[in-house]
Amino acid sequence: MIRETVGHLRDLPRYRQILTTLVRHGYHDVVAALHLEGIVRPLERVATGGDVVPQDRPRRLRLICEDLGPTFVKLGQILSTRPDIIPEPYTIELAALRDDVRPFPFKQVAEILQEDFGRPLDQAFLSLDPEPVASASISQVHRAVLLDGRVVALKIRRPDINKVVQADLDILKNLAQLAERHLPFLAPYKPLSLAREFERSLKRELDFTIERRTMIRCREQFAGDPTAHIPFTVEEYSTSRVLAMEFIEGVRIDDLDGIRAMGIDPAAVAVAGARILLRQIFEFGFFHADPHPGNLRVLPGGVVAPLDYGMFGQLDVSLRERIADLLSGLILQDPDRVVRALDALDIRGDGVDSKALRRDVSELVQTYSQLTLDRINLGLLLKELIAFIRAYHLHIPPDLVLLIRSLVTIESVGRRLDPQFDIAAQLEPFLRRLTMRRFHPLRMLHQSARAVEDLQRIATLLPDLLSQSLASIQRGELNVRFDLQGFERLVRQLTRASNTLAVGIVIAGLLVSSSLVFRVGAASLAYTGFAAGIILSLWLIWNMSRD
Repeated sequence: MIRETVGHLRDLPRYRQILTTLVRHGYHDVVAALHLEGIVRPLERVATGGDVVPQDRPRRLRLICEDLGPTFVKLGQILSTRPDIIPEPYTIELAALRDDVRPFPFKQVAEILQEDFGRPLDQAFLSLDPEPVASASISQVHRAVLLDGRVVALKIRRPDINKVVQADLDILKNLAQLAERHLPFLAPYKPLSLAREFERSLKRELDFTIERRTMIRCREQFAGDPTAHIPFTVEEYSTSRVLAMEFIEGVRIDDLDGIRAMGIDPAAVAVAGARILLRQIFEFGFFHADPHPGNLRVLPGGVVAPLDYGMFGQLDVSLRERIADLLSGLILQDPDRVVRALDALDIRGDGVDSKALRRDVSELVQTYSQLTLDRINLGLLLKELIAFIRAYHLHIPPDLVLLIRSLVTIESVGRRLDPQFDIAAQLEPFLRRLTMRRFHPLRMLHQSARAVEDLQRIATLLPDLLSQSLASIQRGELNVRFDLQGFERLVRQLTRASNTLAVGIVIAGLLVSSSLVFRVGAASLAYTGFAAGIILSLWLIWNMSRD
């Protein structure tokens, strides 16, 4: 049992720590449902948090993530972005995991920097602040001045986190398998697939070379935009566990007093921030998936500088167009367009009643039918759409969830800066350009050329396929399999009809032969034949009436 549940005996202490933490914070029912009580020591099972009221469970889940360290803090942060999976009280509580993560000692910072740069710190920097500027679940940031005088932020990965994270990921995948087996209500959310997606995302975040490439890509995309500033990176001071980037001063985007003190109109900042995100989504298909106020700075002149490039979503052209259809349908209160867009985005569930789905989508959209575009709260509408998707247990692509969350966040930030901020008005030109691009003559010509290429490829392959099929038929190697619906029932009906016809022929034969026998004087034999024919006739009539 332990071998099946634990997988490796070396992970048993960590398993016990995770399960004990769940029990201590009142989640003993989950441990019991997974049949893992045997791993928790008896004394620890007794020392539970007592009966937990439902309203307190989200807070306790956040405390569990904080107690279990970086992997679970990051898991909580990811779950806070998935309102399609967990209820809103949990997403709100888990969102607090972004702040107040305990930093690791500067001594370990110095050891990592010396190992990666191969020289003492005084030979690499003019100065390095020992106090961290920020501390997160997998890294922390220190301010430094390079030898050439540039001020940079050094993002340093937590020591030995790779080893800890990998062990935790193995345990999480095993627990997800147990959850799929023992907690049927979680089956629609596919816990094991979610665990694997989390593993992929976290491993990408642990490699700072990926984040540096993301920053370079964004810097190139916004090179000609005076309203956006993407921090530069320093290659010679960056490794897989250290990222050196421009140190951004500025003020937080939700600091209204600070923005006004710089002589900047907060309403203009709201528009600039929204346009940056909307360009990333609909123009580049590569967007910041965590644009909360702590990750956005305002610089002199109203320039917006996004920070933290660890979590990005990616959308191809086809997906962007489908998302544009969905948003257009919501904004224009067109339920048919919304349903078609959901289907095109492959947002589907198992055994969903399509009529009920269409009815509820219509009700959701019609709720906003009396409002003008400037009065529609798109964030609230998107939240209701997510709740609707969750109620129907629909499967939704992770990048689409990140996009919806980003739009909700940026509208919330925009309305904090300007109560009259209208995200729909900012969306409209991007949606219009996407629609025009879809029907652009050059694109249609390209699609036609590609269709001709496909037809040519099929025409080239068809003779060879036919030749191979004919050769298989000649050699007797071709197997044909038919799967006819209701075929067995048809066979039974045909068998009954043929039996009825056979009995009818027998009756006719008996009557004709008995008549001939009667004419030659064998009366007793003739009467016997007539009697048998009448009995069979009565049986046949009764059988036919029953059918």
